[in-house]
Amino acid sequence: MNTQEYALSVLLTALGGFDPAPMLILAAALGAGIRKGHIMGSAGVLLGGTAAWGMTLTLLVGPGLQRVNWGELLRHGSISAGIELVLALAIGGYAVWRVVAARRSRGRDTPEEKPATSPWALYVTAVVFVGIVIFDLPFDVHVATAASQPPSHGVAGWIAWSLISQFPLTLLMLLTILGKQQRFSRVMRRAWAAVSPWVNRLVTAVLGLAAMLMLLDAGEFLLVGHFLVQ
Repeated sequence: MNTQEYALSVLLTALGGFDPAPMLILAAALGAGIRKGHIMGSAGVLLGGTAAWGMTLTLLVGPGLQRVNWGELLRHGSISAGIELVLALAIGGYAVWRVVAARRSRGRDTPEEKPATSPWALYVTAVVFVGIVIFDLPFDVHVATAASQPPSHGVAGWIAWSLISQFPLTLLMLLTILGKQQRFSRVMRRAWAAVSPWVNRLVTAVLGLAAMLMLLDAGEFLLVGHFLVQ
């Protein structure tokens, strides 16, 4: 993979890992009166920690992941079909749970979320976000991809991945430096409140579709001995 292909991979996987939640948390904390220094500090921990965590995993497990022939592993055998079936049931169950939870909450008054009032809670939250990013598939894909690059390219790629995947947070930091963060935080919180129901529905629909396709694929193998998708 050359430099241009790697740059495209960084962009695509970072967009796949896009997450506005940290920005919304820090924007709410900013509105609650947390000092700008702590907002910048916790944002720096999250962005820098994500890049450092990704590079560490790239060096430790990236070469091993690259040696695995994933296509060969995933497209042959009843074990693969069984794993796919379990994943389909898990993903489908989660999609059903989202639908049920959304219906139960419909008509209820949504309790207003209390923003963090302790700056140290923001740092803990940032560390938690860094830790759980390992469960984000685009992050894991980039771990394997970055292992094919020289260390200098890998470091640059992970910094870019962190900044792009957390673009709203990156923008909040830049505006905080310029002293224009208050209006941005209010606008973004209102905008997310308006679009989040539609985003949640879209995510649920995509999860349900993925579960159905995986179920059909695994069922095809278990019934007739070959996969739906070859």
